[in-house]
Amino acid sequence: MKIKKEHKTALIVITALALFVWGFNFLKGKDIFKSYDTYYSVLDNVEGVVSSTPVTLKGIQIGTIKEMKFVNGFDKTMLVLDIDRHFRFPKDSKVKIYGGNIMGGKNVAIIPGHDTQMAQDGDTLRVLKMPGMFDLVNDKITPLQNKLDRILSSTDTLLIGLNNILNPEMQNHLKQGIEDFSGSMHQVVKTTKTFNQFLDKHQQNLDHSVENVNKITENLAHISDTLNTLQIGRLVNNFNQTINKLNQSLDKLNKGKGSMAQLLNDPKLYQNLEQSTRALNLLLEDLRAHPKRYVHFSIWGKKEKTQKK
Repeated sequence: MKIKKEHKTALIVITALALFVWGFNFLKGKDIFKSYDTYYSVLDNVEGVVSSTPVTLKGIQIGTIKEMKFVNGFDKTMLVLDIDRHFRFPKDSKVKIYGGNIMGGKNVAIIPGHDTQMAQDGDTLRVLKMPGMFDLVNDKITPLQNKLDRILSSTDTLLIGLNNILNPEMQNHLKQGIEDFSGSMHQVVKTTKTFNQFLDKHQQNLDHSVENVNKITENLAHISDTLNTLQIGRLVNNFNQTINKLNQSLDKLNKGKGSMAQLLNDPKLYQNLEQSTRALNLLLEDLRAHPKRYVHFSIWGKKEKTQKK
């Protein structure tokens, strides 16, 4: 039995289409000879997940991302996962999106749960989003970048302020001030050098002068100590002599020697003094009462009577 050319052509085309479909699905990581269950996951942003992204379970690829589509307008994004029917996992398992590379791609994995019931075709799995290496780097770099931006902004503001302050006139004043300061420093250096030369030239005389001053100070200290010693000794001697004389006088008074001792110790002398004082008081009272007995006043007349006689 001969095969017609048309049949050969059709067979070749069908074979080619079959190979193309198989190769296309193979490149997408999907085997057309296997049966798959479909699962769904809803998240806010896919962030690097693309169609045909492999889905792994503990490191083993068990499926791929079939497609992605929006839900509720553009509010949410749904992932459609094709999972090999031979792999079973608990119903509370989660879809983890993690990792990432320089091109921005993400990895998808199934994290097994602990439910006794197994997930069924058409179930929706919760998403567990994990930060990848580049996310962590971005989290660290972003604050640093913000600080760097603020520093650059402050530096720019400072430079602008300096440019506004350092106008040509201010620059001339600043230049003149620096020149004046340089001249002053030159004079200070020159004066210091002259003073050093003077010290070098008269160093010996200065040393002698300092020695003489030290000797004079020592002599003055010795003289002061000597004077202090002499004055204290003299004062002590005078005080002792005074005490001795006072003791002698008190001793004489106690023994009844001298007029003062007799005045203090003789009762008759005391009585005589008391009687004399009393008589004197009586005399003064009589004189006050009868002054004419003791004093005679003659303003005129007595001399003329005497002349007539």
